[in-house]
Amino acid sequence: MTNKGKKRRSEYKQVQFETAVRNPDRYISILRSIKNYDGCILNDDILLEIVSNLYLLGEFSSDEINISENTNLKDITDLVIKVNSTRNGDGGFPKGYASRFWTYMRTPSELGMIYARYNEPLLFSEVSKMLLAGVIDEQEAFSVQEMKCNRRSPYKNVSNDFNFFKLVLNTLSYLHDKGKQLSFEQFIVLMFNQSGNINETIELLLENKFPTEESVYNFVNEHYSNTLKPSTVLRDYPDVTRRLMIISGFITIKYKGIKFIEINEDKLDYIKELLSVEFSLTEDEKIDAKKYFLKLGTFDDKYFNIVKKYRVIDKIDGKGYTNKLVSLIKEYRITENNIIEGIHKIYERNNPIHPEFDIIPPPLRLEFFLSILIVLKYEKEFNIRPNYKADHLGKPYSHAPGNNGDIDIYSNEIYWLLEVTLIRTKQQLLNNETSTLIRHLNETEEFKNYQKKYLSLVAPIIHQDTENYFRISLIDNQMLDKKLSIKPYNIINFIDVTLKKNNFFDMESHSSRIFEDFKSKINLN
Repeated sequence: MTNKGKKRRSEYKQVQFETAVRNPDRYISILRSIKNYDGCILNDDILLEIVSNLYLLGEFSSDEINISENTNLKDITDLVIKVNSTRNGDGGFPKGYASRFWTYMRTPSELGMIYARYNEPLLFSEVSKMLLAGVIDEQEAFSVQEMKCNRRSPYKNVSNDFNFFKLVLNTLSYLHDKGKQLSFEQFIVLMFNQSGNINETIELLLENKFPTEESVYNFVNEHYSNTLKPSTVLRDYPDVTRRLMIISGFITIKYKGIKFIEINEDKLDYIKELLSVEFSLTEDEKIDAKKYFLKLGTFDDKYFNIVKKYRVIDKIDGKGYTNKLVSLIKEYRITENNIIEGIHKIYERNNPIHPEFDIIPPPLRLEFFLSILIVLKYEKEFNIRPNYKADHLGKPYSHAPGNNGDIDIYSNEIYWLLEVTLIRTKQQLLNNETSTLIRHLNETEEFKNYQKKYLSLVAPIIHQDTENYFRISLIDNQMLDKKLSIKPYNIINFIDVTLKKNNFFDMESHSSRIFEDFKSKINLN
């Protein structure tokens, strides 16, 4: 057990969330990977097992730990101990692999999604259980939790004592009504706010424009006694914070010579209703981690009713999404060549083709770019409806809600489900991207009675186990006289087929060969 030192005196500080995880959507897969440990005591043995398993699943990585299809937990535990041995203790967790666990639990803890304390049971909140069960989606979960968390909390020993997200949204709403915008440099200054007072904040922002990064850094040094280095103040902390606000559907980023943060106009009414909900923490809840967890983790009716109301309001038909993508293609002058370049950059884990797209997490960006490619090739023939959530500019900020496929492509007679993933690990691909797809294809009410259905899974690597699963699924459906054509593709092959507009023929040919091969083997027996 670690010894707790004397608590430091609180100070006013810049907003800070864990920078080890840039894309908050990663927290969902991490929580999903550890959900079976709900209720387990976080002692050294359990923590070693959890952290080793996260390496095994590809959530954590190290150049010194090589994972193959045959690697198991016992093969890597000694390496996990070794590669994390230099990590200092943090958050009440001892140094080493236990501290690494806390690094990835810090932000979910601050948002009330889990309770993680050394030598205490790991607890999942009602919110996180609903999220992992698909009752609510990531945008809904993050947007509600950001309305609850407070700057001063059991996880932040700061004097700033207010909800930062509410301050930003009230500021953006005011500026939107006045036809004004918030520059990224002003957003950085907003992160140092000490009072949470909206009137003082607006007055400060209207009086100061901060034309350069240097002017921002000089301002916060002078007015807020900042001692952090420029890269931390100007890039690291603001980058993570704005990503949390994007996945919540609250904001979008727009370049007009300089970078601006705008409120998501499609979510204005939703935001105003969330802001109208009264929520506050007692002094005990701001200092006691268990009480904080219990208060933030409950997803009560006042929030759930708002979430359910705007699911209906936000629903948009296929042609509406297609038109939005067409407009975005024109605005950003997207061509086949540069969208293919962008897809290759994701596959190769390089930077995106446009600075406004760099904030979109790579898995979601791949869905976005493939949707654009399909529009470029098939706009005249089909409705193309990506099921991710997009802002008023058409840029995605959150994955498709539960019980939805990634991209629906359909006419009056044909339904094509396109499922997209960047998962490379065999077991994760098999667990996450197989049985649910067949269910979407057969049970989605809107397309249930379509006679011709197609399914494409697009991933960096198609393992043999995945091929086998789809082969069996295809045969099962063909035996029931269902007219399905199914084929999994690696990203490069899918691009090649799509550029030739050969998708349907390719899926039909592939499926026909599988079924004919099956029938011939049955006849031989």
